[in-house]
Amino acid sequence: MIRKQFNRPGNVTIRAAEMFRIEALSDAVFAFSVSLLIMSLEVPGTFEELKHTLRQFFPFMATVSLVFFFWYQQNNYFRQYGLHDTRVILLNLGLLILILFYVFPLKFLFMLLLSMFSGINYFEQEAAAGKTVLFEKDFPTLILFFSAGYALIWLIFYQLYQHAWKRRAGLHLSAEESILLRSSRRDALIQVFIACAAAGAAQLALPVASGFVFLLIPFWLLVNNFITKRQLRDAAYRK
Repeated sequence: MIRKQFNRPGNVTIRAAEMFRIEALSDAVFAFSVSLLIMSLEVPGTFEELKHTLRQFFPFMATVSLVFFFWYQQNNYFRQYGLHDTRVILLNLGLLILILFYVFPLKFLFMLLLSMFSGINYFEQEAAAGKTVLFEKDFPTLILFFSAGYALIWLIFYQLYQHAWKRRAGLHLSAEESILLRSSRRDALIQVFIACAAAGAAQLALPVASGFVFLLIPFWLLVNNFITKRQLRDAAYRK
């Protein structure tokens, strides 16, 4: 369904006049995933437990920020294109499943990475219980697991943007909107390639190389932003 259009600054049209049930469900799922993270923080009963809870802040913040980023991407899609057909619903369902499935493992990954780079021990309780947080031989498998999830999430976004591109005639996209849609589609596809490259490096037992592959993401974002701005300037010049 394509809803009534509303213009906003920047020649971008909002095609969603009201919230549909699929969007309400999506917001509830994203909120629930954050609630699960909040409930995982136990109410401290002693000062030592309070210090342990405070140390959880940065992994918690990183996880919630990434969940919020994916919510923002999905919300913008519904607002800008107003598509709610069967394909969009199924793709959105896949996205929500991945978000719910990865939210706790994602926090574990951030805790592990922050422990490695900051020297802060986020696994004191596990160490006190004599548990091994992660064997060195399992680290490539961990990177492979998260790379696959990252690739799948961006593959879903790519399919959503591709679907909107195929419906562009019915959506009556402006020249600027077409450029922005192509930019989003291009970004999602490159993110998939980056994640697949990182997964390939992990499969070859090269976890450090996987980390360097993921460092390509900010570089790519700058490149894509440059390309998009240049295309927008060219489009404005041609008017």
